[in-house]
Amino acid sequence: MTESELEQCIRQYHGAVYRLALSYVKNASEAEDICQSAFIKLWEQSADPENPKAWLFTVTVNLSKNLLKSMRFTRSTELDENIPCSAGLSENETELWQAVMKLTPKYRAVIHLYYYEEYSVKEIADIIGASETNVTTRLARAREKLKKLLLKEGTYDEKGIQRNV
Repeated sequence: MTESELEQCIRQYHGAVYRLALSYVKNASEAEDICQSAFIKLWEQSADPENPKAWLFTVTVNLSKNLLKSMRFTRSTELDENIPCSAGLSENETELWQAVMKLTPKYRAVIHLYYYEEYSVKEIADIIGASETNVTTRLARAREKLKKLLLKEGTYDEKGIQRNV
């Protein structure tokens, strides 16, 4: 991979890779570190991947999972901060993103990949290393949890219509 190809990949996929990492670790600086590590791994790759975006997502998922398992991360406390990834989103989308961020990492990841990155269930299964059935189940459970969260917060009613707040 040439420098210009790498720069093109960074320009094209940085936001998506960052948001995916952020959906796992819920910490802006850790997500940026993961994002940077994923692009470094792409640069060090001896053969260019067929689909760089999917390859980067797979690496990002693995780096995020590794960080979540690490002692440093499990012993640290989460900062109470507004995660600045809602830039460019409408107010409705920002509220929905904040609800997604309240889900556990396994549910956040499938929601993010399916709705924000528009991957198919099969592609998500390949990226996160799970079966298609597992991804479908996670999506269904994540949707149900999101529905409960949004109803509880009073943002949406039973029919999914947004309330004027």
